[in-house]
Amino acid sequence: MCGAPPRRCRSTPPRFSRPTSVCRLPKCRRCSSTASSEGIAMKGPLDGLRVLDMGWVMVGPVTGRYLADLGADVVKLESSRRVDPLRTLGPFKDGKPGLERSISYHNLNAGKRSLTVDIKDSRGREAILRLVEWADVLIESFSPGVLDDLDLAYPVLKARNPALIVASTSLLGQTGPHARGTSGVGTMGASMSGASLLLGWPGHAPCGTYGPWTDAIAPRFIVPSILAALHRRRATGEGCHIDVAQAEAGIQFLSPAWYQYAANGTVMERRGHAGSPLRVPHGIFRCAGQDRWIALDGSDEAAWQALRTIVGGPLLDSKFDTLIGRLRGRQELENAISAWTISQQADELERSLQSAGVPAHVVSNSNDLAHDPDLLDAHYCHIDDPIVGDAIVEGPRYRLGRTPERATRRGPRIGEHTQEILRDLCGYDAAAIDELKAAGVLV
Repeated sequence: MCGAPPRRCRSTPPRFSRPTSVCRLPKCRRCSSTASSEGIAMKGPLDGLRVLDMGWVMVGPVTGRYLADLGADVVKLESSRRVDPLRTLGPFKDGKPGLERSISYHNLNAGKRSLTVDIKDSRGREAILRLVEWADVLIESFSPGVLDDLDLAYPVLKARNPALIVASTSLLGQTGPHARGTSGVGTMGASMSGASLLLGWPGHAPCGTYGPWTDAIAPRFIVPSILAALHRRRATGEGCHIDVAQAEAGIQFLSPAWYQYAANGTVMERRGHAGSPLRVPHGIFRCAGQDRWIALDGSDEAAWQALRTIVGGPLLDSKFDTLIGRLRGRQELENAISAWTISQQADELERSLQSAGVPAHVVSNSNDLAHDPDLLDAHYCHIDDPIVGDAIVEGPRYRLGRTPERATRRGPRIGEHTQEILRDLCGYDAAAIDELKAAGVLV
């Protein structure tokens, strides 16, 4: 949905906020390499991009975090009256609960500024509309119809800033027979997409996904859509409204299941760790120790020959010489592998299988991830926080050759930057800000 010719179109990149201090990263080669010797943050590829983040919990904040990592100035709208649930979910530093102590919140909102304002109040709504004039991008994850009720629907936002790009995301999108009557969270999205039904073992109840699955997937579609809209705006000057349905984003990763039904009328069933029905041996196998497992794939002919040489015993039976034979004897074959791996140490087994050319990796637990040398090399960022001390957040999942990508600062405290945002971005003077505060609008 694209707007009419804009009243204004920036011919030069918009200004960015004041420089922020870079994170202290003696352990993180990626982040430390993006800071100058004076400790001044280098500009990212999205430097100058201005984002109003009206999302919460996960899907909106993850989208905003991606943009912040690339240099965008991201302002997160919050309220102390209706706190972002992520602040209450933890885990909390040192096991001490507190709205400013949630590491999950810090992780998904690193690099942002926080504004608290009551958008149900007409004066708070006006403050938001002034931010709309400032912003290039607005991200929102309200249920369809909520912004209409607040008189902040897309036509209202567009009238205030025709060049604005609005990215809306909800379970079923903004339109459709059930879009406005369906509410829920990412676990509902996983069920709608069909993911929950496919996870588990044949003959047993579905396991469901870990966490709000579609909240983690949808930002992978939202961010490139925003970048595409920004590219289009450079040529046309027009903003647009992006509509991402989280359940549809989940379906994109399950296309074999619904293609199977479309082509053959067959409903795909749970099959445990088997993966593709044509890949065997393939799966997760128990190793020695408490809850230690290894994932391996011996379906490629070269990998299979290497695996059967290492394991020996039943795998050397001639009935497993061909793929057809291995498919017919899948259960017997995997039982034999399980009987062998149960006596093996997972870490040692991973090394021996990989050195022989068999794709294999330990099924990582949190302790494994915390000590993984590749992740320690560049993934974890240490940021000083006055409340929790050393706040560890994840770095970006990619590296750019010429421009930095990093978490530049911790997640903000509730309303931490309200006054500077109202003053510098919205044009309010000190008296006007005091009046809003006294009226209970800045909460």
